[in-house]
Amino acid sequence: MGKLTVKQIENAKPGAKDVYLRDGDGLELRLYPSGICAWQFRYRAGEQRRVMALGRYEHNTLKEARTAAQAARKLLDQGIDPIEEQKRQQETREAERKARESRRTFGQALNRWAELELAGTKDGGSERMRAMRKDVLPILGDRDLESVCRGDLVDILDGITARGARILANRVLGDLKQFLGWCETRDWIESNPMRSVIKERIGGRETERDRILSPDEMVELRDKLPVANFEQQTIAAIWIMLSTLCRVGELIQARWEDIDLEGGTWRIPAGNSKNAKEHIVYLSTYSRYWFTVLHARTNWSGWCLPSSLKDNAHVCSKSITKQLRDRMRDVAMSNRTKATGALILSSGPWTAHDLRRTGATLMGELGVLSEIIERCLNHVEPSKIKRTYQRHEYTAEKRDAWRRLGDYLDELLNGNARKVVSIAEAK
Repeated sequence: MGKLTVKQIENAKPGAKDVYLRDGDGLELRLYPSGICAWQFRYRAGEQRRVMALGRYEHNTLKEARTAAQAARKLLDQGIDPIEEQKRQQETREAERKARESRRTFGQALNRWAELELAGTKDGGSERMRAMRKDVLPILGDRDLESVCRGDLVDILDGITARGARILANRVLGDLKQFLGWCETRDWIESNPMRSVIKERIGGRETERDRILSPDEMVELRDKLPVANFEQQTIAAIWIMLSTLCRVGELIQARWEDIDLEGGTWRIPAGNSKNAKEHIVYLSTYSRYWFTVLHARTNWSGWCLPSSLKDNAHVCSKSITKQLRDRMRDVAMSNRTKATGALILSSGPWTAHDLRRTGATLMGELGVLSEIIERCLNHVEPSKIKRTYQRHEYTAEKRDAWRRLGDYLDELLNGNARKVVSIAEAK
């Protein structure tokens, strides 16, 4: 019998039963009564006769069917059953498909960690993930999570350190340790590759900052602020931070609805405080004056420090920090203030947080007990027993502490003599 031709196949008509058009050497085209044509390969494996499906004619030409049959015959020559080999290949492809679908990349795992672990933090993890998205994900985001090793991660941290961001490198190290430890508890990785890596080998040991402004420097600051090219609300913000011990972010997020100028209180909502606890600041005459100055300029907005770029929004969370840093640079940055070096004081540069530390230090020097200062700073009581059972708010003591600080600043900076008021009178 001769070989099949395409013309024979196209002219074949289905019958009441299956029709077989044989090409020889086991290859045949089966024509079903329904009109469907399918290739198959007949062979013997030991004592067993078998038929291997090679696909429909509409998807496989005569030439392709012959190639498939030839490959099956080669397997037989090697003692391999082509049907069993076909099953094995299908199983392999299915396993690979499942592996691809279940493949977890470093980026997928990191985003899942942020979703489950960081979403409940004050800023939703945006600041921590910002560094990850800038330095880590562009390099490792598409890598299989299990394939990422310590060397890959340390290389990235070394790159952060090399550009002078040592503290950031240590922060990213801490976040990577937490993230990979989280992955380890879920059996996504065998072990945390960063467990034994210490800060001293990455960004180096961090020294605790202890910068405070001396009385002479505060006077110096008073004299330099008018020529530092600041808007009045920023000047007010500086003195408010010093006299209330607030964090810069707490002031930036402050709303006028939470400030009672007549009653002399500022309520910092739990969502705005670092420890997620509501905090009441009792305004001294000095701090109340600066809030009044601020109110005269921004009472058109619900925010104490409204944005000039976005409607119904406060200024950027880094706005004040950047403004201060710009005025302590040696060289001005493009499109930024030219008042470089305008705020460098006698003992050198300073930060917004140094104002908070300075105010707390002054309270101590003015006779305020450290326990009261800690409450004015809104620090969490380290003792769980005290947190649970000692619920006294020390309202009078805190009000007196802020009054003492405000009166001192008023005398130092404005020449107004301090008044002595007892705690009982401060209630």
